[in-house]
Amino acid sequence: MDILDKEWHVFIGQSWIGTLTPTGADDDWYYADFTEGDAWGNFAPWFRQAVDAFNAGDDTAWQGIYAQLIAMGLEMRSDDGESYSSFTLYVDGDSAWFVV
Repeated sequence: MDILDKEWHVFIGQSWIGTLTPTGADDDWYYADFTEGDAWGNFAPWFRQAVDAFNAGDDTAWQGIYAQLIAMGLEMRSDDGESYSSFTLYVDGDSAWFVV
């Protein structure tokens, strides 16, 4: 199965952040609908700050924020067991884009 054919569950450690339902791709980037998970409220500020830094063109701030998410154990998993722990994810409301 292709990445586009699966739902991806995003976790930080054992905390379920949300689900990505891919809607398309452009080069290496995948676009997805994002559905909040049980722990989204605990981590939403981190993702908002990362998107804000990205939109402002502040690479240094974005890298620092994203490094913290990675250090906390950011991972995405599909139901068939495929997983990624080294990927980039942006979440903006109910939209997301990611590269693996």
